[in-house]
Amino acid sequence: MSDPKDKPKAVFCTNTQLPPGVHDFETEDEEPKTTDAPDPINRVIYMDDRVVPGSFYVEAVWVTGSVPKVHPVHRHDHDEVLGFVGSNMDDLNDLGAEIDIIIDGKKTTITKTCFIHVPAGVEHGGLCFRKIDRPVFQIAMLRQDKFESDPPT
Repeated sequence: MSDPKDKPKAVFCTNTQLPPGVHDFETEDEEPKTTDAPDPINRVIYMDDRVVPGSFYVEAVWVTGSVPKVHPVHRHDHDEVLGFVGSNMDDLNDLGAEIDIIIDGKKTTITKTCFIHVPAGVEHGGLCFRKIDRPVFQIAMLRQDKFESDPPT
């Protein structure tokens, strides 16, 4: 019988900070804020092997307004799942937003709650939250120990 002390332990993560080098496009060439407008991206949680050893990459954000920067087109060595969830409790399929994304060179506009499976090696990005009527919950999960992309984003 194995020693109970050797049993893997669950880890509760509440981290909201990005590791260095992750999503640098969000702050590259950023000029000082000239308004008191709130940031439309509200990171809820971020986890990967650098935060919790042994875990894989997953993060979640609430998007509460249009986002001026577009997530660059990139690819990963592993499959990724992207999720976009509306906040209309009367119709959970209604995303309450128009979000553009480019996958394998094809631009699509998302208007309904969905998950998107992006196979390893498939270029994707161009993510543009161009119209947000209600907050959108966005989640990304990648079957690798830390967020890495080619080119780096």
